[in-house]
Amino acid sequence: METLAIILGLGACLSVTADMLNTLVATNTNMSRFWLTSILYRRTWRTLRIVYRLLPEDDPDAEREGRRHSLRERLLGFFAPVSVILLLSAWVVQQVIGFGLIWWGMGGVDGADSLFESIYYSGVIYFTLGFGEIVPSEAVPRIGALFEAFSGVLTTALVIGYLPALYAAFSERERKLMTLDDGSEERITPVSLLISRSPDADLDEVISFFEGWEEWVSSVIETHTTFAMLRMFRSKHPGQHWITAAGLIADTALECQIIVGLENRSPYWTLRRIIMLFNELTVGVDLSEYRARLDANYAIDGEVEDNELFQALHRQLTEHGFDVHPLRQAREETLELRRLYDAQLEYLIDSMLAPRGFWGHKIGLPMSTMLDQSAGTGEAPDTTTVDASSAG
Repeated sequence: METLAIILGLGACLSVTADMLNTLVATNTNMSRFWLTSILYRRTWRTLRIVYRLLPEDDPDAEREGRRHSLRERLLGFFAPVSVILLLSAWVVQQVIGFGLIWWGMGGVDGADSLFESIYYSGVIYFTLGFGEIVPSEAVPRIGALFEAFSGVLTTALVIGYLPALYAAFSERERKLMTLDDGSEERITPVSLLISRSPDADLDEVISFFEGWEEWVSSVIETHTTFAMLRMFRSKHPGQHWITAAGLIADTALECQIIVGLENRSPYWTLRRIIMLFNELTVGVDLSEYRARLDANYAIDGEVEDNELFQALHRQLTEHGFDVHPLRQAREETLELRRLYDAQLEYLIDSMLAPRGFWGHKIGLPMSTMLDQSAGTGEAPDTTTVDASSAG
């Protein structure tokens, strides 16, 4: 029994140390399914999704108008910070119990005659409390006590360094999202975003806009593969989510590929970065169900002459002043590119319970007034815009 306790204790301590170093130091996203971090996030997120479905459905008008977060959204926003605390607590508990098993199986600790007392002694050493009623009486337990105390100090130091970096990356991500705006208080579409950022159909303005977003996507790739918890952190603003924002930017960059003069410029490079991001976030995921569903939708859309949505998109860009490729060529080019990321995007939206759309910031100014001002005319442009995802 004593030998088994030592083996179990060593296994618990070594596994949690490897998990902690992988998460906080090595930042390797290839975590074992049997490590504590992976188990905790899988189980808690699965439980949260069950609770989420039991709650009343969101009020679409409240979400669109940005009046408040729904009960469901508040629950999702609560999950990420609490999960970090749960993970850190779970690491500590597993280490304390693991060392407790070792001391119980090894012996040589005066006053620790039972498993409970050994775990209590382990906690006293781990947190360097030093009450003194239970003390090691042999050389090996004394050296082991020093090692456990060092483990406690090391865990504290890693956490102190980890949390500021985590929240700094979250803040940087959200700051950029605040600039994702088309001047309206409605759902932002690729066409409305493109027109609002280039009111005179100036290609240089479009290029400058996407240069900034390419930097944002590159930063998200780095931080969200290094700090995997960041993926679960929600925006503080209703109707906004970083995955939906990435999808919106991707679809807008996709539309730019049918505009003469923007091919293979900064929108294209931004799109490449976003595809890389989506691929990184869906490694090992079976996307066949999403692929089949999307391909079926594309087939239903029919030929380009019958696709009213894509025709509307093409017409709006032309009427705004952009020089666009012929209709059939434009659809073929966008469909080919969108198939590189559409299934990944659909999966991420479903798995993260992200809103299907990115909504403009509510400040109380009528949409027509804002669009008039941004366009510099007395007549608002046509706002019946189309998502590239539906125009395909």
